[in-house]
Amino acid sequence: ESKLRELQLDGTGLGPAAGAGFASLLRSSCSLETLYLDDNPQLGEGLGAALSEAPWANTESKLRELHLNGTGLGPAAGAGLAELLRSSRSLEKLYLNDNPQLGEGLGAALSEAPWANTESKLRELHL
Repeated sequence: ESKLRELQLDGTGLGPAAGAGFASLLRSSCSLETLYLDDNPQLGEGLGAALSEAPWANTESKLRELHLNGTGLGPAAGAGLAELLRSSRSLEKLYLNDNPQLGEGLGAALSEAPWANTESKLRELHL
């Protein structure tokens, strides 16, 4: 079992193909608490797909902070974000700044998220 608690990949030039790797990481890592992907604008829809595939309701997940500023997320990422906001039992902070293409996808995610979820630990949402 991995003991990785924090992964910082800010500004590393990650592209859309890296999305599948993040889906796998989020599926399999129970120890990861903080993931930084800021300033990788080419991640785009690959990351959006990963958000949709990740098992946010995984009760063993310890992911507390997810930094996605400037990752090129577009409208299609909305479904994954809605699922994240609806299902995550560990996430406390979500950073989505500098993703201007997110637009309607973010609006849909915010309207679909059940803010009355008593199991949610989300305290900060940065837009």
